Amino acid sequence: MPINIPDGIPAFDVLQRENIFCLRSAEAKQQDIRPIDVLLLNLMPKKIETEIHLLRMLSNSPLQVNVEFLRISERPSKHTPIEHM
Repeated sequence: MPINIPDGIPAFDVLQRENIFCLRSAEAKQQDIRPIDVLLLNLMPKKIETEIHLLRMLSNSPLQVNVEFLRISERPSKHTPIEHM
């Protein structure tokens, strides 16, 4: 089943190239499937690479998965561009 990825996440393009079924948020809203909601807090220094890895693992689920990323506003990132946050 597809992973519903928020718009603007670089992992979307990487996962598409790996033939992992991903949907952008707008496309997912048009489907009539009740997804499971997952909230991820990524504290790893290499956030983009870690997000790709986590989404790749979630793609093996038989369920449609809505993914949201949690960000702690008081904690600035030292290793990831602010645009990604």
